[in-house]
Amino acid sequence: MTVYSHSRLKTFEQCPQRFKYHYIDKVETESEETVEAFLGSRVHEALEQLYRDLQHQKVTSLEELLTYLRTQWTENWTSEVQIVRKEYTAENYLRMAEKYVADYYRRYAPFSQSKTIALESPISIDLDGSGQYRLTGFIDRLAETSDGCYEIHDYKTGRLSAPQTLHSDRQLALYMIGVKSQYPDVRHITLIWHFLAFDKEMDSTRTDVELQALREQTMALIDRIEAEERYVAQPGALCDWCEFKPLCRQWSHLYKVNESPAAYKADSGVQLVNKYAEVRAKQKEADAEFDNEVVRLEEAILAYAAKENIDVVFGSTNKVRVTATDRFVFPAKRTKERAALEKLLQQYGKLAEVAQLDTSAVGKCLSEKRWDPDVCEALRRYVTVEQSKRLHLSKIKEQ
Repeated sequence: MTVYSHSRLKTFEQCPQRFKYHYIDKVETESEETVEAFLGSRVHEALEQLYRDLQHQKVTSLEELLTYLRTQWTENWTSEVQIVRKEYTAENYLRMAEKYVADYYRRYAPFSQSKTIALESPISIDLDGSGQYRLTGFIDRLAETSDGCYEIHDYKTGRLSAPQTLHSDRQLALYMIGVKSQYPDVRHITLIWHFLAFDKEMDSTRTDVELQALREQTMALIDRIEAEERYVAQPGALCDWCEFKPLCRQWSHLYKVNESPAAYKADSGVQLVNKYAEVRAKQKEADAEFDNEVVRLEEAILAYAAKENIDVVFGSTNKVRVTATDRFVFPAKRTKERAALEKLLQQYGKLAEVAQLDTSAVGKCLSEKRWDPDVCEALRRYVTVEQSKRLHLSKIKEQ
């Protein structure tokens, strides 16, 4: 089975299609790094250098550390680093990085709070003890206090999290499982987040009961990923930071027609959406008069989306999103097939679970793959799947 990581799991939860592009198809893109990620890497390097020097009995001054940060920034910067928020420049982000490092330095100097055990240390996590569910990761800094407690430090250059959110944070809790396994002498572990943009430290911990629940939840998520077949896109606020946006079925049409003004004007998809928005507006005013025209345009848009292999068709000021829903169709009541299906469910001990063949409950179990594969496969003989598609018309937000 694949070795997972927190970022791999999180990518799937955020957008299965991005997960597929990145981890399965391994699609290479021209620019895969945003300026926010670049800033985070440089700040992590500076803090790692600070503690690396301390391990070698060298107390680096703040000016030396900032010089190191600027040097790393200059040597690693390329024109490929993506700045999404065009109102800011690379220099703005460099000054942010300098402030993060300087605030941290002044807050913790002379850095005697704990003893560093490892920096940017790889950690291996075996969730079930058999090696079937394995994860890996890197701990920014692992430290031990004078009273023998361990600390897992994580540096954040993004937004501030609420305390209740941190207590359900998966990444550091998974690292805690790995540390407890790797260091048998551990008595207590504190999880510490440094929100560098706010000069704020927050901490949490987990009980053994909470860690066991996390093991089970993570293994269930891995099972879900392994069983995934469709990898449907989940468009949202993170799309602007996605390196696969030009390939995505939600956005590729916009990139295609934006190649030139002529391409936009001539594209049949743009023309269809423009007409569809116009007719839908008239339909609201004149009730059924334009119903047939709406149906014709919807069929044409569905055909265009299928031909272009896209889920969103863009017009000049509107867009149409196509969504697909699977519906499970079961044999009618009082038929031989229905009786055979009920008998089959009874044989597998599943009939009571779906309330004497509640077909919607069975459909939910099948769609979410709750039951063992052999049960689902046996049921498929009695089930057909119908796919319905809907169109969602909306205004294009300013990009």
